[in-house]
Amino acid sequence: MGHVPYENTADAIYDPHDPKFWDEASLDNELARVFDLCNGCRMCFKFCPSFPSLFEAVDRTDNDVFKLTQADKDKVVDECFQCKLCYVACPYTATDEHKYNIDYPALMQRYRMIDTKKNGLGLREKILQNPDLAGKANTGLLSGVINWGLNNNFHRKIAQAVIGIHKDKKMPAFHRTSFSRWFKQHRARLEKEGGGIVADPAAKVVLFATCFVNYNNPRVGKDAVLVLEKNNVQVECPNQNCCGMPGLDTGDIDFAMRKMEKNIASLYPYAEQGYRILAINPTCSLTLKKEYPNFMPPGELREKAQVISKATRDLHEFLFELKQEEKLNRDFKSSPGKVAYHVPCHLRMQNIGFRSRDIMKLIPGTKISPVAECCGHDGTFAMKEEFFEMSMKTGKKSFDALKAAGGDQVATDCPLAAIQLQQGMDLDEAAIHPIQVLARAYRSPEDGGWEHPAVKPEE
Repeated sequence: MGHVPYENTADAIYDPHDPKFWDEASLDNELARVFDLCNGCRMCFKFCPSFPSLFEAVDRTDNDVFKLTQADKDKVVDECFQCKLCYVACPYTATDEHKYNIDYPALMQRYRMIDTKKNGLGLREKILQNPDLAGKANTGLLSGVINWGLNNNFHRKIAQAVIGIHKDKKMPAFHRTSFSRWFKQHRARLEKEGGGIVADPAAKVVLFATCFVNYNNPRVGKDAVLVLEKNNVQVECPNQNCCGMPGLDTGDIDFAMRKMEKNIASLYPYAEQGYRILAINPTCSLTLKKEYPNFMPPGELREKAQVISKATRDLHEFLFELKQEEKLNRDFKSSPGKVAYHVPCHLRMQNIGFRSRDIMKLIPGTKISPVAECCGHDGTFAMKEEFFEMSMKTGKKSFDALKAAGGDQVATDCPLAAIQLQQGMDLDEAAIHPIQVLARAYRSPEDGGWEHPAVKPEE
């Protein structure tokens, strides 16, 4: 049995522009160090299938990580779906300034990138890493036909056989009009009416709508604009594409970096002027904050990425800042009642608190029951033929806890989690975004708001 020095972090390299990042011997050294330490700790056994598979494999080798086979390692990496909760729980991270400097998700990501560079990508991964292409192809006149096909058992069986996307996985629908197109029309209408630019805004922001909102759920984006404008915020929405996270998940770093560079070119001029960048999807806000500075090459691009990182906020993180500045509009006219609120993993990773809960509970007559359990969707993991059932099993804790909360509404900040919760909880519709809770709460029951008037306790 080999000796694993935990304090030797010479191979804990997660900058892809460091030549040692791509060195397979260095990767193997770091895998042995991290696997051995995680095996001795085992605190993260409950987070994802990757850890139980790791512990079972190490047990078979009599606790000798050097005897793990290539198949063992591949299974451990494949079953890590980058929820990043292990990093949040781990006491040995750089965030905690610990000398062991453990970053399990980044290590799994590094493994995938080296593997992808060596072996390339299959058709399924090429499709799943490019939601912009799928959105542009399926949004518009063809959206109705595409949505019919997504719900047709015959077509889904063919898709599973040919591509490897599970036939039973509920998939997001496409819309006839994208959010970006709607926003341009909305902005033109406001300017025509003389209200396009707020004279004395509470803040100036760029809305990073995300590819999912743009093509699959523009209603969330519209409600976000409504809430921001209700709070006297000037909203811009320049050209943008996917944040790049799907490319990082497949290990295609070149593809991911191309997506990142385009967004940097579009977002940087605004960030430099002091605009805050608001991402609707927690995965995208996490990527803009953490991954952009790490994956851009040293020099001008990395410096611009750092400016964007500092300017980026989760949508409700920003609204909470308005609250702290006493600029948040609290003129709520209706209440959703009880809200069972699912806290996305990538929001927890940002260590900003439960800001969506904090804002929603400002609505009079509203009770929020947060559930901080992984839903198991995790990017494209749940869509894959070999992982769909595993994803549903992983998400069962969140399904059961949200049901037990007994909410009148089910809400989550993650749009893919919303679909997973709908399927796992057998809901009539997808869970709503917290920004949609606020958007309706600003309207009275008679004007399309929630059923219950927002009555303050003293009233």
